[in-house]
Amino acid sequence: MKALLGFVCLLVGVAQAAWAQQQPAPLPAAPASSLTLLEPPQLQQDLDSLHAWLHATHPNLHLRLSHEADERQWQRVRAQLNQPLTAGEFAQLVMPLTTQYADGHTGLSYDFSDAAFQAYSQRGGLFFPLNVTLQKGKLYVAESAAQSEVRPGALIRRINGESADALVQNMLRYWPADHQKNREATTARLFGFTLWSLYGWGESVQLEFQNYGQRQKQTTTLRGIPAERLMQLMNVGPRKYKLTLHEPESLAVLEFFGFQQNKATTAFLDSAFTVIKQKGIRHLAVDIRRNGGGNSAVGAQLLQYLTTKPYLQGAAKELRYSQALPQQPYNKWFKDLLAANQGNANGRYRHSSTPQPPAPLAKPELFFSGKFYLLTGPRTFSSAHMLAAAVKAYHLGTIVGEETGNAMRFFGEPLSFQLPNTKLWGMCAGAEWWAADYTSQTQDTGVQPDVEVKPTPKDLAEGTDAVLQYLKQAIAAQDATASAQP
Repeated sequence: MKALLGFVCLLVGVAQAAWAQQQPAPLPAAPASSLTLLEPPQLQQDLDSLHAWLHATHPNLHLRLSHEADERQWQRVRAQLNQPLTAGEFAQLVMPLTTQYADGHTGLSYDFSDAAFQAYSQRGGLFFPLNVTLQKGKLYVAESAAQSEVRPGALIRRINGESADALVQNMLRYWPADHQKNREATTARLFGFTLWSLYGWGESVQLEFQNYGQRQKQTTTLRGIPAERLMQLMNVGPRKYKLTLHEPESLAVLEFFGFQQNKATTAFLDSAFTVIKQKGIRHLAVDIRRNGGGNSAVGAQLLQYLTTKPYLQGAAKELRYSQALPQQPYNKWFKDLLAANQGNANGRYRHSSTPQPPAPLAKPELFFSGKFYLLTGPRTFSSAHMLAAAVKAYHLGTIVGEETGNAMRFFGEPLSFQLPNTKLWGMCAGAEWWAADYTSQTQDTGVQPDVEVKPTPKDLAEGTDAVLQYLKQAIAAQDATASAQP
């Protein structure tokens, strides 16, 4: 049977307050009937339901795609629903429809609880054993999960005889994103799962590759890895944050893997800045390169330690009341938010803000007055992107790394829905956002770094964090200049 394709909602937050984006509750597992063949009328009903939900709910679905081009794609797919399909095969046809809108918060969901994935994993099924990255459209090895002659930094040319470039281009169609760099980052992170989903490959794969610094192409066959190891490659694990000290440079790196607002996060920030104070640290880097978002209140909480200047993370957002909302019982928070406003301005509610200074610190002695850097990349998404927008717009620190994963005009507050026959879940943005420092010229791009540092195959081969290396060298140069002054 054709392998099933799943969109994994790992980057998504749901807003429950004016500017806060929080993780949604887990959706129910896909039923065992997801392996059952569904008849064309059932499939067409699900396609029509998906079309109706997205077009009735999304606040600005055609911001980056014309209505005419959109409808042509839907009609093309509908014409293909002329034979029985499983839910997974239906998803494989339909998912590119939901990713064409350049919105990382809108898509069809088909997660790891799917019956086919669970059955394959439980009987010992294996998956592609390499962690990969995309650089200039080429597929490189970032990490190997098993001992092999394929080393980090190797260029992958072919997998099972197929061009790696062609495989990547096909995979990119299935992952929602605001722009291409974020789509590439997501595709690379979920490469092993997607390769199994689309092609059924994983037990063993034949690789044609070229190790960094070598001209000779090599071929090898790699045995796959179990699902548990695959999860470790794709995710950063249960960690939410960590503090690392580089004392020779008087540098602290505070890394957030997500923004979860709770007592533990508050305690961690207090503890981290206590250590920074005690050690007399002069340089602080907040690393959000692997941060897919969460609650933007954590970004505001962090900035309490770093600035007293007024700022905004988001300049404005607009919510849309959808006539489809009453049919979906999973979005009560959004319905409550709009209950008093659904009759205003054609069912839209706009919220704009003016810059405000951060709330005073409970322990003002922990305020950091040294040099502040923010490290960003294409996986910096949602509320992490909003933090970067604030730092950039109000000159709160120096941004080092790569462009963030959201656009400056983007969508959020994803609402969940379920299709009637395939029982597939999906999400659709319910709000449109204008990030701090938004302009019409920058609306389709992410936050641009002040200093762009891109990793290279050489960095992968040598195990070097190019951004951190740049930072250490810049600090050393600053110190040398300062010591040379009379």
